[in-house]
Amino acid sequence: MTDSNDTPPEEPGIATDRDLPADHAFACADCGRRWYYDRRRCPECDRSAGDAATVRLETGAVVATTTVETTPPDVRAPNHLALVRFDEVQLIAQAADGDLSPGDRVRFDGSHRLRDERERTDPRLVAVDNS
Repeated sequence: MTDSNDTPPEEPGIATDRDLPADHAFACADCGRRWYYDRRRCPECDRSAGDAATVRLETGAVVATTTVETTPPDVRAPNHLALVRFDEVQLIAQAADGDLSPGDRVRFDGSHRLRDERERTDPRLVAVDNS
């Protein structure tokens, strides 16, 4: 009998390292499938995610937006978020401002701290200038 709190042992090199910059995704070494959120295996071919490469996300399209007004004490308010599709990769990320709308083209830019006490910085979503 196993305890419900038991977790499987970590496999070496597993693609669960969210030390990756926010503007990067994983790419399977076998089939090329891309994904954003941590996982143990490729969703397409089931190869170990430990062999995955990382790729930079270039431009994407906004699917939906929301603004969170009530945030934890160390997170900025309002906190603008967007659901964005970068080809086959879909993710939720912070937007630089609340001016994004569904259909807008965006990219990651800048260097921002999510939490006041956090050393790490990540880019936020900004609209792509089509001029």
